[in-house]
Amino acid sequence: MLRRSASLARLLVLLFSPLLFVLPAWAADPENVPAVDITDPAALQEATRILAEEVKLAARPQTYIIVDLVERAVVIKGRGAELHRLPIEQWSGLRLAEASTAFRVQARPPVTRRRIEPAAGAEQPPVSLDDMPTDFTLTFVPSFSLAVHPSVSDDIWRWLRFTTREWWVWVRNWTVRLATGEESPTHPVLRLTLTPHHAQSLAWTVTEGMPFLVRRTSSPPK
Repeated sequence: MLRRSASLARLLVLLFSPLLFVLPAWAADPENVPAVDITDPAALQEATRILAEEVKLAARPQTYIIVDLVERAVVIKGRGAELHRLPIEQWSGLRLAEASTAFRVQARPPVTRRRIEPAAGAEQPPVSLDDMPTDFTLTFVPSFSLAVHPSVSDDIWRWLRFTTREWWVWVRNWTVRLATGEESPTHPVLRLTLTPHHAQSLAWTVTEGMPFLVRRTSSPPK
């Protein structure tokens, strides 16, 4: 068993060490390299896939996001360096086995502008973090959906509204499927529960065309 672990550890070093020369941020801070269970071949393969994809993204001056289901965090990065980390409270997903590439955001979440006070004149205040939504759905190319909603304990009314909307979409899709006999479009779907503040931070960060990666896990959703 020890010999097998040592062999896997050497393989891990061989796989990851060339990436440290490509991404200086990883070489300067080993904590940027994701933790991997070297006794789990599937986890090792997934970590290698993510690192290979990240090399391509980090080669350009851009911000990208890794939804890390292993470490239960939304990690905002640039040039291989971690810029911000948003903890995931809960998650669930469908067809995540197909989420094996980099996805690009089609459109950023809509901004909820504050009502203008008549006494303040016609000028609107600049958009701030407070104007960003706490529940939203991002669509990507290739086809992928990421739904974000706030914790129940933090904002139960918005959670109920989001859940009702998701339920209505599900009912509508099944109604069309039963009426026409056509299969509904299938693509990976991931649902995340974040605190309202972290959901707004994610909405604030997202821009059109921003790349996303999903680090999958073999563990069941929690």
